[in-house]
Amino acid sequence: MRYLFLFVCMQFCILTSFGGEVLNFCKDWKFRLGDAGKDASTCYYDDSNWRNLTLPHDWSIEGNYSRTGNGTDWQSGFLPAGIGWYRKSFNYNPEWENKKIQIQFDGIYLNSEVWINGHLLGKRPNGYIGFVYDLTPYLNKGENHIAVRVDHSKPLTARWYTGSGIYRPVYLLVSNHTYIPYSGICFRTTMPEETNHATYTVEVEVKTPEKTPIQVTALLQSSDGRVVGNCTQTFHPETDTICRLSAHILHPHVWSPDDPYVYTLVCQLKKDNQIIDEQKQLVGFRNLDFSPIDGFKLNGHPMKLKGVCDHHTAGAVGAAVPDDLLHYRLKLLKEMGCNAIRTAHNPFSPTFYTMCDTMGIMVLNEGLDGWDTPKAANDYGNYFNDWWQQDMTDFIKRDRNHPCIIMWSIGNEVSGTTPDVQQNLVRLFHTLAPGQPVTQGGTDPTRGMNVDYDKNFSKLDIVGFNGNGEEVGELEKFRKQFPNLCAVATEVPHTYQTRGVYRSKTQWRRRDFPAPWERGDINWEQFKHRVFPIPDLTEEECFPEEAAHPIYQSSYDNASVRISARKAWQRTCSFPWLMGEFRWGSFDYLGEAEWPQRCGNFGIIDIAAIPKDAYYLYQSLWSDKPMIHILPHWTHTGKEGKIIPVVIYTNCEVVELFLNNVSLGSKPYTGEQLVWLVPYSPGKIEARGMKKGKTVITQSYESAGKAQAIATSCNKQNVTAGSNEVIRVEIDVVDENNTPCPYASDELFFGIDGPLQLLGVDNGDPTDMFPYKHPRCRCFRGKCVLLLQPTEKRGKANVTIKSEHLKTKTLTFEVI
Repeated sequence: MRYLFLFVCMQFCILTSFGGEVLNFCKDWKFRLGDAGKDASTCYYDDSNWRNLTLPHDWSIEGNYSRTGNGTDWQSGFLPAGIGWYRKSFNYNPEWENKKIQIQFDGIYLNSEVWINGHLLGKRPNGYIGFVYDLTPYLNKGENHIAVRVDHSKPLTARWYTGSGIYRPVYLLVSNHTYIPYSGICFRTTMPEETNHATYTVEVEVKTPEKTPIQVTALLQSSDGRVVGNCTQTFHPETDTICRLSAHILHPHVWSPDDPYVYTLVCQLKKDNQIIDEQKQLVGFRNLDFSPIDGFKLNGHPMKLKGVCDHHTAGAVGAAVPDDLLHYRLKLLKEMGCNAIRTAHNPFSPTFYTMCDTMGIMVLNEGLDGWDTPKAANDYGNYFNDWWQQDMTDFIKRDRNHPCIIMWSIGNEVSGTTPDVQQNLVRLFHTLAPGQPVTQGGTDPTRGMNVDYDKNFSKLDIVGFNGNGEEVGELEKFRKQFPNLCAVATEVPHTYQTRGVYRSKTQWRRRDFPAPWERGDINWEQFKHRVFPIPDLTEEECFPEEAAHPIYQSSYDNASVRISARKAWQRTCSFPWLMGEFRWGSFDYLGEAEWPQRCGNFGIIDIAAIPKDAYYLYQSLWSDKPMIHILPHWTHTGKEGKIIPVVIYTNCEVVELFLNNVSLGSKPYTGEQLVWLVPYSPGKIEARGMKKGKTVITQSYESAGKAQAIATSCNKQNVTAGSNEVIRVEIDVVDENNTPCPYASDELFFGIDGPLQLLGVDNGDPTDMFPYKHPRCRCFRGKCVLLLQPTEKRGKANVTIKSEHLKTKTLTFEVI
């Protein structure tokens, strides 16, 4: 309930963050896929046959996969790109007389051009940076027409799936002509150690045609609305561009992942004692300490970063991620014990950072992948020299006040550049966000990158380790050579797993399923001394049938590039100076996977947002709440009497394992997974976790019979008409006793009667390239997911799930 309350508060703060009015400008847009020509930017263009839609929108995710036909590749994800046009007509409001009217786009991918009534407002090549245009001089006192051209015709723009279109929200901003511009506030805090007070400073940009003084006030409100800080200064338009204010606060309630307390900063412009503009935003107080000896401290307490790397897309919805779905995903990570996210490798949506503020998730905020040398043929490297300063300035100013952001990253696995570029970037970040350290993603030796800490990392505040940090002896060598440098594992470890798939013998990427850039490079015999051994669980493979699926990887934490997830975290904890790790990755993501795959297997949660076994491994390492998890499932027909490795993840002191109510013995937990070799016998396998001699948690599986029915779990039963709320239905194929069937692959068909619409379907299978917007989906390893959204109407909606060999299931929802 706490997360829900904070989420509602967050939405309110966003909608009231700009003085005057913030109008949601997402409905009633027109869209055409293909180049409509320059006339489409004009007032008189006929768009009556264009498609009607509500933003955000990603047109690529609506398309069909093709190995070669879309112009995209194994990195960018095989889905279509191209050119798209958007138009919106709106009427002038008489109340806008003598007002400033601006339009805010939170993200358009990519190469966007925006027109109002045929007048070009500007062009932005970067697909991740939000921007604002002034409409005021070009508005008609009648009907007006916004047009947006999005050019993704050169589709090799990233090493992952990006999406295409206006994939983030759009707002209309209405204010007086004297106003605080977008991202025009900078909030900084100073909290001396071992004191009970803090100092905060506020810098407010003021735009005005006036020449007379303006009063600028900054109010600080506690979560219950009390004013706990108040300062006022006079702004002189003829000499000033920024108004600087400062104040003290006694006993500030500090922000942390366990207690994400936020204040509301209210900045006001006043003239003749009247408020003429006001902005609100969430802020927080926290003390960050980064040490080459003690690692990271938050508010004086040592803390390891329990982090993940995440891309901005979300499976079946692509880049156009509804707030509801984003919140669901962040909540999954939080419940796993994750306390930090690295935004790989670009700015995320403004909503993401506000959610992290209120949910208690620290952010390593990454603005760039590469610099002036393209990694993909058509990526941002082609625009870097002309645009980096404006784009990174906009990025920093937009995000710098968020208490969740603890450090910045200026790139990832950057090669082919000079230290001067790094120095220029670091200087800009230090200027606009002083006191917040800068790092960058480290190197990947498997891509031929050499590690030269003096040359490649000398300008950074914190050295980042990617794949190089997983190799035997590398962290120790770094520490010996550079004992005075701070360090964090920006991308460690890289392990593979496919939900529901198991192999008892270890697999290494270089040896068993090499990446495209590894083939013909370094053979296994030359490479194996650089990896940390992962012992086979059995001498003979227990699941030889999985050889028919070479793309799927084992969920036993025994498919990796260099190191297991367990060993990586053990090493991270063993080095006090290492601040923590950000594993690659969190959720499976589209792209960076060879045909016939749509996604890789790096995630600890699959692309349908269903946790894999590795999710519970991290929960055992990162969470204090008692937990226990068994793998694999206990339906192994045809393997009666054969040895099955049963692995337990837990944070309890002792675990006892039972098969059909017969104890198989107990084992103490010592920071490593617990393993039993159990002859398979159908029935019930159960694990009991104990603390201080008492059972505190249990988990069990039962062997499934023939698939007969459909079981569902839903995140909500009611949604609001016209909203972007999401109903997520997770579906299991079950037997007559409601036991999940872990190998079921039944195809399901969905029927919707009432005011709901299909948002997407998914099953987590990395090789299943089905259309996400069609009302059918084949289950993968017994599961799939259905996503629904409300229409504009209210009423009851029935959703029917059918399959040829299963009993039909009907669900009822209310749209209110």
